[in-house]
Amino acid sequence: MEKLKYPIGDSSFSYIRRNGFFYVDKSAYVYRMATEGKYYFLSRPRRFGKSLLLSTIEAYFRGERQLFEGLAIEALESDWKKYPVLHLDLSLGNMSKPESLNQYLAHRLAQWEDEYGIGRKESSYAIRFSNIIRKAYDSTGMGVVVLIDEYDNPLFSTYEEAEANDEMRAILKGMYSVLKSEAAYLRFCFLTGVTRFSRMSIFSGLNNLYDITFVPSYSGICGITQQELELYCRDGIATVAQRRNISENEAKELLKEYYDGYHFGDLSVDLYNPFSLLQVFPEGVLKSYWFESGTSQFLWERVSRLGDTSSITEILHPVVMASDLGAVEGEELSLEVLLFQTGYLTIKRQLLDDTAYELGVPNKEVHDGIMNGLLRAVTSKRQQQLNVDILRMRTYAENGDVDHLCEYLRSFMAGISNRLTMKLPEIYFENNLYVIFSLIGLNTRVEVDTADGRIDILMESKKYIYVIELKLDRQSSDALAQIKRKNYCRPFDRDPREVILVGVNFSSSTRNISSWEWERLDRQ
Repeated sequence: MEKLKYPIGDSSFSYIRRNGFFYVDKSAYVYRMATEGKYYFLSRPRRFGKSLLLSTIEAYFRGERQLFEGLAIEALESDWKKYPVLHLDLSLGNMSKPESLNQYLAHRLAQWEDEYGIGRKESSYAIRFSNIIRKAYDSTGMGVVVLIDEYDNPLFSTYEEAEANDEMRAILKGMYSVLKSEAAYLRFCFLTGVTRFSRMSIFSGLNNLYDITFVPSYSGICGITQQELELYCRDGIATVAQRRNISENEAKELLKEYYDGYHFGDLSVDLYNPFSLLQVFPEGVLKSYWFESGTSQFLWERVSRLGDTSSITEILHPVVMASDLGAVEGEELSLEVLLFQTGYLTIKRQLLDDTAYELGVPNKEVHDGIMNGLLRAVTSKRQQQLNVDILRMRTYAENGDVDHLCEYLRSFMAGISNRLTMKLPEIYFENNLYVIFSLIGLNTRVEVDTADGRIDILMESKKYIYVIELKLDRQSSDALAQIKRKNYCRPFDRDPREVILVGVNFSSSTRNISSWEWERLDRQ
């Protein structure tokens, strides 16, 4: 049997279908949008299938019926018409300077002007765009389809450069305003991006977009659902199982742990990251493909400047109002919302009659990527050395070797900067330990509530439960005594694993571990 081909790095629907590549059928969504509405907007994280969706829509409106043979839309559409399509892809090239956007728009508009026989005129992009839409309509007698991919990429690329960002915003506002003024000549309009548009001034003249970002029935339009995984990805699942010498059910559980967990809005289905799955399936190797494919530098700058009193867990498990998840501009864009819109956080739970959401990290790929990114942000060590350090600490933790673990931690933390927080040493230490212990690969939580107080750090492995209390400029014996006095171990009375109590004292002057004491819980 011929091996299934995966379209890694290619988002052209036409190329994928003509060359027999793997494809998850989303054509029913395309037909529904085309027949039920005219103006649409969709927000999804980067590399989540938006470009392939737009390419699919383009092929449909160009009447390329043969590409849809065997897909759901073949049974739905009987009248294949050909429309003029204007497709802008603002993810192309380096959009870090206004000149880049100007060059791209000038080039694209010139292509369309040549296609429709429009003489070059010195005028604004908006006027040229308007003339092209009208000429395309007059030439074909058909409404024009406008598709804009990654509408906000120029704004993200200049996020922390106010002057360039303002210039980008002005250019885009003029272009997007045409989509409303030329409504009579348009058949269909679809914009995609990372940020939602609800409060973006560039859309002040375009208030008729139907935002399907959080619409439940459109939740699976990008990404791969569990049902689609079972239907389309059996070869990939089998490859993972063979690679790891495990059953196919175990392989599915592993894929779910690593790449599932995205939710977009009320009643949203679970979604897998499609980019990572396509990277995994050819050889069955599980890695942080999506995370390592590129994270905006300004995002890491924002994360590494968490603030003087913020813990990492507060940032990664926030509660936000549903109304706050729409895009805002400039300094108003909170870190929590930014992390959600870019795919590092997702909706975990609906609260307060669906007016608020509890956010969280979607899966292991993103969790490990965030922790690795934070660790790289605060240490000068190379990744290879960091991997060695993490492996050694994991070995000590899994073997219940507290003395060697704390000794290694002290050495490791001597090379860590204070970027995660500065004014409150307690938060600084907690943040760093949370990052390190999370990367070790054990289940780690901080500020865990009990009936008698809060456990500073709780770390669990298959054999051990570590109950860790932190003190600053005190005695490690004080920390150990507090664990006993407040009965922090009571929730684990019936847990068969061995419980280890660890009291750690930090020095504010050395910004490191000064002493530790530990003992095993006596269950007698």
